[in-house]
Amino acid sequence: MNRIPCRVPAATTVALGLLALPATGLALNLEQPTFVDDIAPILHENCASCHQPEEIAPMSLRTYREVRPWARSIARAVENRDMPPWDADPGYGPFTNDISLSDDEIAAITRWASSGAPRGDGEEPVYEAPAREAGWAFGEPDWVYEFDPFEVAADGPDEFAMLPVETGWNEDRWIRAIEVQPGAREVVHHFILWRAAPGSEVQDAWIDAWAAGARPNEFPAGTARLVPKGQNLIGDFHYHPNGTAATDKTRIGVWFAEPDEVEKELINLWVMNSTFRIPAGEPNYQARANHVFTEDVVIRSLTPHMHYRGKDAKYTAFLPNGDEMELLSVSRYDFNWQTGYNFVEPVALPAGTRIEVTAHWDNSADNPHNPDPTIDVTWGTDSTDEMLIGFVDFVAAEGVSPKPASPVIAKLAELAQTHPGQAWRFDVQREPGKGPEPTAMLLPRGGVPGGWFVQFGTLVLPAPIVDIVWEGDNVTATAQTPGNTMQLKGSIQEDGTLRMNMGPGEVIGTPAENETPSTLPTG
Repeated sequence: MNRIPCRVPAATTVALGLLALPATGLALNLEQPTFVDDIAPILHENCASCHQPEEIAPMSLRTYREVRPWARSIARAVENRDMPPWDADPGYGPFTNDISLSDDEIAAITRWASSGAPRGDGEEPVYEAPAREAGWAFGEPDWVYEFDPFEVAADGPDEFAMLPVETGWNEDRWIRAIEVQPGAREVVHHFILWRAAPGSEVQDAWIDAWAAGARPNEFPAGTARLVPKGQNLIGDFHYHPNGTAATDKTRIGVWFAEPDEVEKELINLWVMNSTFRIPAGEPNYQARANHVFTEDVVIRSLTPHMHYRGKDAKYTAFLPNGDEMELLSVSRYDFNWQTGYNFVEPVALPAGTRIEVTAHWDNSADNPHNPDPTIDVTWGTDSTDEMLIGFVDFVAAEGVSPKPASPVIAKLAELAQTHPGQAWRFDVQREPGKGPEPTAMLLPRGGVPGGWFVQFGTLVLPAPIVDIVWEGDNVTATAQTPGNTMQLKGSIQEDGTLRMNMGPGEVIGTPAENETPSTLPTG
């Protein structure tokens, strides 16, 4: 099996890197750097958007007078690569939104601080905030929504709010750009805008996010997010008290695209594992999440998501020809920064590619961010719970949108690869008056838990299956469905089907491998 790092050719990387640097970054004086000539341009380009009045950063870094008292602290922060907040490991990408400093920029700052932080001669460069029209980055939005005031206490724990947004849209809407304007930037830690599942207030798809330093988001040319008629949005807030009580009135501006302007629907995929259990005190627990693409796709961006115990995450693509492609590695994951990594050169992947997200958590007392190292931790929506989601933004290689496909069938294709011979499709009636629908049941051997996967909106979520006991081709287990516990008893038949007695009667399950298109690997 060949391992291929996902990087553009070296010459292209260098050229793109030079284009991304401000002009002054090409002429740094590493021997005797001064604030006026060398340091101010770096701070203005990479730091001042957060480090200015009424922003979340604790100090302003626009002028020499403001910067000078913090010179040594700044040097330590950039040398340790704690600032600017950019967690992707070197060598991946390149990414359009990379705010990390180059080795030369870090060397200039540390040399400047160690030599007494000289001001230099001449007038200081003036920090200029990005130009705006009518108070918005892209001119007057097509739609504006302002949240009700939210009171944030001066002190205490971080606060979280999940607020529904009634859009009132009576037709399909294509979103080409979004701007989030927090009302109290000094306490809004981050904000996520979700699409709501049809008829509910459950997250269905990631639309956009804001964190300190984030810029208004215009999706790649020709792409847009789709919010179908009748669906609403959800505002997901994380507030961080800073010692002064504040009132937040965040608003969002949305710019629409006409349907004939959209070349590709920008899909948000959740590569998710919700069945893990992190033992109390475990310093390096590992879990994986997988997804198999059933058609050719093009990857635009990646966003790993865990909570306070999250330690690291890596995306790997396993191609049908046996090659591996490393897409992204984040060795120092930080829940404080919900970073999406947007590829300069989108990554094309063929049908049958399996995306695997491998993550580790630190649930020990040595993790200073750990809410409670004495308890086992499972999947949950609270930040004190944990998650494993590898968000993937992609477009279909052919056509505007991906071909319609049941997410349960995609899950079966994944299980056929990751747990061959241990997963089956069961068609069951979940709601009165409706016909049977496909579900996926994973019954692994080896005494480990499984799951019964069903569709909710565009997501596939599992009910735990525990106490799995295999004796040859016979199995017993317990399914912990919402509000109910169901005993399972079945046996594998000669044709590979699983004859299962569950609750009201007997159901026949077909092997997951039967749902895998011929283009997909099954080993």
